[in-house]
Amino acid sequence: MIDVAIDAARAAGDLAKTYYGKSKNVRYKGDNSPVTKADIEAERLIRQIITKNFPGHGIIGEELDNVNPNSAFQWTIDPVDGTKQFIRSIPYWATLLALLKGGKPILGISYMPSTGEIAIAEKGKGTYLNGKKCKVSKISNLKSAYMCHSSIEYFDKKGKMKGFLKLEKTVYAARGYAETLGYHLLIQGKIEMMLEARDQIWDIAAPAILTEEAGGKFTDFSGKFSITSQEAVATNGILHDDVIKMLNSR
Repeated sequence: MIDVAIDAARAAGDLAKTYYGKSKNVRYKGDNSPVTKADIEAERLIRQIITKNFPGHGIIGEELDNVNPNSAFQWTIDPVDGTKQFIRSIPYWATLLALLKGGKPILGISYMPSTGEIAIAEKGKGTYLNGKKCKVSKISNLKSAYMCHSSIEYFDKKGKMKGFLKLEKTVYAARGYAETLGYHLLIQGKIEMMLEARDQIWDIAAPAILTEEAGGKFTDFSGKFSITSQEAVATNGILHDDVIKMLNSR
């Protein structure tokens, strides 16, 4: 299955890249998030490849309707994670693909066509970035840790702003790098945590297994593993409990 997944992610990402830096024909969905022709066409391509190879599997995609919702195997697709970056020709966007079994990721891929990075993880087999095995950092002190995060406004909406700001003031550095870039840095041991407060299953299923297979830990804000809570705390594992405690402080 992993070979099919890699081929699908690469094909879709490369298709989306043909629109990169060009007019995008942007429209906006009900939640005011943008979608382009690249998003739609890339997702359709992945669906075609999955359906051809695994006709009984389910599909949960960002742009199109779900398929076979009762299947034990579910593919999650984000054809262009970081559409706002894509529209502005900022290279930190990715095609994300994951396979769930019983609701938990067993493989995940994050392909960044504009930078050439592809991160791949299989349950029990580790995480690899461009063929090189990845390991999270061993930093054990928050004051020495580097934090990345997504849009701050959603931490505020979830009542976590006080804890978020406390974390930001405690760590060595904090930057709002684009989502995919943050996870790629985490699995390489270049940062220690990536926090997000508004994400769907297709946004975080692949990052979850990429993080854990690199030796890190992935949970929601309560400290429980979840890819459906719209929350993500991905860390090197060593600092996880400290991050959760401080994020939830008042």
